[in-house]
Amino acid sequence: MTGLDYRGQYRVELETALDAGRKASATILEFYNDRSASTYVKGDGSPVTDADLESDRVIRETIAAVFASDALLTEEGAQDNERLRNRRCWIVDPIDGTAQYVARTGQFDVLIALCVDGRPVVVVAAQPVANRMQAAVGGVGAWELDGDDATPFTIEPPAHPPRLVTSKWYGARDDWRGEAVSRVAARIGAAPPPVLDVGYQSRRFSSNERSFDAFIGLPPVSRSSIAQEWDLACVDLITHEAGGVFTDCWGRLHRFNKRSTSISGGILASASADLHRELLEAIAPELPDAMPAPDPADDGVG
Repeated sequence: MTGLDYRGQYRVELETALDAGRKASATILEFYNDRSASTYVKGDGSPVTDADLESDRVIRETIAAVFASDALLTEEGAQDNERLRNRRCWIVDPIDGTAQYVARTGQFDVLIALCVDGRPVVVVAAQPVANRMQAAVGGVGAWELDGDDATPFTIEPPAHPPRLVTSKWYGARDDWRGEAVSRVAARIGAAPPPVLDVGYQSRRFSSNERSFDAFIGLPPVSRSSIAQEWDLACVDLITHEAGGVFTDCWGRLHRFNKRSTSISGGILASASADLHRELLEAIAPELPDAMPAPDPADDGVG
């Protein structure tokens, strides 16, 4: 395996995910450098491009060639509820941050995760423009790959006071959540959190990009969420295996390959367990009394 010599459990799965990530990145870069991808509008109003669709095809074919019996759930692919009968499901976002792709900021990723019994066990996140990748195997650790060079990835301890951020994708610019996150920050003596134009990216905990110690995405009152399983399965495992913590805003681990692909409990990603506990206490006053169901389908959320 180029760049990462791992021989433990899920070796073939990791090799396949890395291969799919590299092929998808190369495909995306062809469109990106040639400025040749047409952009369309999906039914939910979000953009999709030819690069998304071709990346989706490449990843599907690469995984299916090795693991034909595994289920596949991708943002751009048709959802097949037969996946719910399969313990193993690959959850993929062929371009996470299509709006950033269209705006040519370079701040988009390819996210590939194998989930077994509802939790990620092998993941790869690729940033095509920077030629960098992150990877993780459950219970083993996380790595960063810069070209062909692979090094262990460990999140450094948080600053004091911690640096918090939130995102426009969690309503921080449009509704009560912006003020609520500021109150959370005040409770722990942190500065008001900046509002990012992107969602949570585990690579932002890397020494190359480190600019915060925790990411807060409060859930909306409606229990719906713009976040979907393919946005989070990959970064969930990378964060945990690098020494951080990633849960919903009630402190529960996220479940994947559910009936509903929505994430209704918000997200909290922290650089350390101690900071995570502190933030959960600070967030609690902002949450509704009733916790959302682990599967949003049980709350009527599609």
